[in-house]
Amino acid sequence: LEKKRQQFPRFYFISSDDLLEILGQAKDPMNVQGHLKKCFEGIKKLEMHKPGTEGRRHYEATGMFSPDGEYIPFIGACVTDGRPEEWMNKVESSMFATTKKQLYKTLEDSKSMKKEKWVKEFPGQCIISAGQVIWTIDCERSLSDADAAKSALRQLKKKWVSYLNKLTGLTRSRLAKVDRMKVVALITIEVHARDVIEKLGKAGCSSVADFDWVSQLRFYWDKDLNDCIVKQVLSIFTYGYEYQGNNGRLVMTPLTDRCYMTLGAALFTRRGGNPLGPAGTGKTETVKDFGKALARYVIVFNCSDGVDYKMTGKMFSGLAQTGAWACLDEFNRIEVEVLSVVATQISIIMAAIKAGHQRFMFLGQEIRLIASCGIFVTMNPGYAGRSELPDNLKAIVRPVSMMVPNFELIAEIMMFAEGFSSAKALAKKMIAIMELSQQQLSKQDHY
Repeated sequence: LEKKRQQFPRFYFISSDDLLEILGQAKDPMNVQGHLKKCFEGIKKLEMHKPGTEGRRHYEATGMFSPDGEYIPFIGACVTDGRPEEWMNKVESSMFATTKKQLYKTLEDSKSMKKEKWVKEFPGQCIISAGQVIWTIDCERSLSDADAAKSALRQLKKKWVSYLNKLTGLTRSRLAKVDRMKVVALITIEVHARDVIEKLGKAGCSSVADFDWVSQLRFYWDKDLNDCIVKQVLSIFTYGYEYQGNNGRLVMTPLTDRCYMTLGAALFTRRGGNPLGPAGTGKTETVKDFGKALARYVIVFNCSDGVDYKMTGKMFSGLAQTGAWACLDEFNRIEVEVLSVVATQISIIMAAIKAGHQRFMFLGQEIRLIASCGIFVTMNPGYAGRSELPDNLKAIVRPVSMMVPNFELIAEIMMFAEGFSSAKALAKKMIAIMELSQQQLSKQDHY
């Protein structure tokens, strides 16, 4: 099994029973379909054709369906014959290539196409990322001339407000389920874009180097590299092209922004990130959403006191070989003795990335290394039965404390995204009602 997992490292993230089932069904690729969701974020099933249909010699996959029902055709047919661990690699590279091509096309057509048609035409993930590239270009154009920056930002805000009105008009029309999910996620991100433009104007920014602008998550299409680059402060990331489907996006509040900044800097300096705070403040969700923004594969792993160093070792060697991110939830439930071993495991991987190795020794085996992998741990400090992090671990994960989410802003944007135009007033009332009922009403079930 270890050999098979090394050939297709995403197999590290599924149980041995599932893996045996996949390998046992090698003759019939159709039967592997059910396990795809466990290996990919956005592929629920592939559009597969049996040999003999339309003159095919082998099983072929020609497109992918996401869990929410979005369909994207592959650039070229992908032969899914032979050993699962071999053709799954082909499926993975087809997914990356297709997402990249779609993102490029979405960007190209954004200039010529009507926005309403553009939104329906392309995959949700590409629309959001292309939208962020366009937003970055527009903002930098407005900030390029120091004297005219203020009026340029005012014009830009007007443009964005009318664009958002178009989108909210779209949510009120009759839409297919997938289109509705797309538009709601797009509005959620574009509202934040509008707020940033407003913030830049209020702060009197007049240059591309102002911190208020530099601290944003900025998307660029680099023509020389023919690739999408994401920058924030000093950090630079390449876009991951992991197909996400339409799995919804978080409302970006100032807290999320600060969290992204810290996590991004941690990733870039080859550390882990460690969001900590009470339950329900969105620690795990923020990590997942940051992963969605950069199109990475994020695996959430709930830790309990039964976790031993072998389990974490298996998990980390999967991460290193796929370039995925892991979010280890409630990390301080793991026992202290195990934690110090985990710290050594993390630091081996981070040291190998820093040194720029293609392959490295991990737990007695030489494995390949993809540098985009990231390790995040979330904690709930101050509970009984939780351990403090050992010092060697504290040194390699950067803490971000997350306290109270901004409920009013979140409610306002969620309502706005669903098509309410007077969202601000409604959100205030909603949150007031909810908070009052939380304080006044009894917690007992039968009420």
